Amino acid sequence: MWRVIYPCGIHFLISQIVGYTALAVLCYGMGYGLEFYQSQTILMIGITALLTMVPCIWFYQKDKNARVARGLIPEQPGRKLKPGEGIFLLLIGAAFATFANMLVALLQNVLNVQEYQENIAQITNGKSFFMLILWMGVIAPLAEEIVFRWLIYLRLRDYTRMATAAVISGVFFGIYHMNLTQAVYAGILGIVFAYFLELTGNLWASVLLHMGANIWSLILPELLIRMPEEQMITVALGIDIVLLCILGTGISYFKRHTCYRRMI
Repeated sequence: MWRVIYPCGIHFLISQIVGYTALAVLCYGMGYGLEFYQSQTILMIGITALLTMVPCIWFYQKDKNARVARGLIPEQPGRKLKPGEGIFLLLIGAAFATFANMLVALLQNVLNVQEYQENIAQITNGKSFFMLILWMGVIAPLAEEIVFRWLIYLRLRDYTRMATAAVISGVFFGIYHMNLTQAVYAGILGIVFAYFLELTGNLWASVLLHMGANIWSLILPELLIRMPEEQMITVALGIDIVLLCILGTGISYFKRHTCYRRMI
């Protein structure tokens, strides 16, 4: 198993560990405390993601050439997404994020959700909303999809069935987040992202889903906090109904338009 996922996932984990360790040493050496360390976490996520992408894209291209040579996938590119489908995938990602968060909330006594939320609040407090969208909504999802779907999932897919590869890659994706709350949330979404990657036959499908999920998770709290308290429940319920419709329609649409053949 390790021969299948190495070095792609290991490289990402090592880069994250080295990055955070270097930041911790720098903070300690300059006399800064935990608060300063947490204030720089978002920037470190973005930088390590950017640094990781370059070798991982090379690993993916190497894997793709091997798949073509072995006859596992056609030589021509996979299915192209239409512009409207890209927007649809962003919205579907937002829907999956919403309902995965609901599931996590139901398990809050087991998962210690409050502690996780307080930690996230400390990390994001005082940050520019634009920078949060850039690093957490665009750069981090792209890097994570290259590693966990383009590399780990597709490499596992060479040796196992789709469902097995999706579950294993989802578990690794959950473990990577290094806390129980995010492990459950990310693990569920990781399996879904892999399923849509296979369903659409397009690498960017999982990236757009992931971006939609992360961006919506940043936007929704900002949206609700600006609502009058008496309207918040009604608005939240309305949003959930719309997202549920988008989710059902989206799954049905892409299932109808899938080619039922491995393309990537």
